[in-house]
This record gives sequence, structure tokens and C-alpha cells, in this order.
Amino acid sequence: MENNIYFSNISKSFDGKIVLDNLSHGFKLNQVHVILGKSGMGKSVLLKMLMGLMKPDSGKILINNINLDDIKIKENIKISYVFQFSALLNSLTVIDNVTLYLDENNIDTKENRLKKAYKLLNDLGVEQSADKIPSDLSGGMRKRVAIARSLMIEPEILLYDEPTAELDQINTKIIADIIKELKKNSPITQIVVTHDISFALAIADTISILDEGVINLSDSPEIIKKTNHPLLDPIA
Repeated sequence: MENNIYFSNISKSFDGKIVLDNLSHGFKLNQVHVILGKSGMGKSVLLKMLMGLMKPDSGKILINNINLDDIKIKENIKISYVFQFSALLNSLTVIDNVTLYLDENNIDTKENRLKKAYKLLNDLGVEQSADKIPSDLSGGMRKRVAIARSLMIEPEILLYDEPTAELDQINTKIIADIIKELKKNSPITQIVVTHDISFALAIADTISILDEGVINLSDSPEIIKKTNHPLLDPIA
């Protein structure tokens, strides 16, 4: 199976500090990939580059062997992003947050947009909160609403930035189960950035460790767990 997402010789610096240092790494189709690393190591930078929110200083990103800078790929590849702190609008109800992108771009009919949104909220266990505002919800529920919103465009690639940040163990397990269920039922490539080692081991097909600007270690959770990388000391 070929890598359908490939970071080729990516470098990025901020104020003279090298964050990504000629990094090359690929991700295979329809799997759950975890990028594991300490805070400030550039994990989220990779996601933002893939979303087009940030550009590398050098190198290129390929999707299905096409450069991401090619405008055509942005029209043909659906990529969605679950932000670390959900990024929901408290000026809108939950249901309006979920339909927002489709509403603004007049995609499909209003009836179909609402039907799709309610189904996603139901699938994720938050349909009863559809008419509430996000600030009235718990952190775990807001995260599920954010995932529902990200799924509205039926993405081929779904990116998660620290999806368990500030969540307790119960809500962390709920998010893990959602990711595994999506893999089971949808042809989605999921890339998850986290520093939560236990969460990574629970969801991943592959774990890649980002350290000192590069990924030199990437394998199955079973193999990764057996390594002596210092980042894994908490689970040793």
C-alpha cells in the first residue's frame, strides 16, 4: 500500500528556532496514524501545513503523488480538522455550528443539511444538545460536536489536534471509541496529534514519534511500546 500523504523534506523555523528539520514521512490510506511527541515539537505544525493554514520554509507535501500547492488537489481532496479546544462559536447553537460550513457555502438543501447534522450528533451521542450553545456543554461533549462538524463534509482525511486535551479518562475513552468506529465504518485517513501515550496506543495503526524536528521512529503500537525511546518512559 502506497503512502497517500507524504511530507517530503519539510523544514520550518520560527524566530530562528528550527521546529521541523528536513522531515520526510508518509501516511497510508484508511488508517489511524498518531504523531506522538512533547509539546512544542511541531506536531500541530504538520497538521496546519496539511490543512493549508501554514506553509513550510522548504519541502513539499504530496497527496496521492500530487503537490498540495496544486490548486486542483484542494478542490478534489476533502480535509477536515478537529481543533484542540473545539473552536465552536458560542453565538450559535450546536446544530448551527455543525451545519455552518455547508450553510455558508450553500451546499445541499437546508433540510438535508439539518438531517445530516442531526444524524451525526445522534451517532456521537449529543443530539439532545442540538439547541444548546457550546458554552453550556462539557468539554467532552464540545469535542464530540466538533467532530460532528468536521464530518459534515465527508472528509477523506481527518486531522485531530490534541483531541483529549483537558478531558477526563471517561471522555478520553469516548473519543478513542469514536476514532476506532470511524476507521471501521468509513474510508477516512485519520491523523491524530497527541502527547497522551495511553490514548495513542489505544487508537493507532501506526505511531510516529516526532523528536528534534524529525520522525525517525514509526511503527505499530506493539513495536513502539517495546522500544526504549525516552518519550515512552511513562509507560515502561
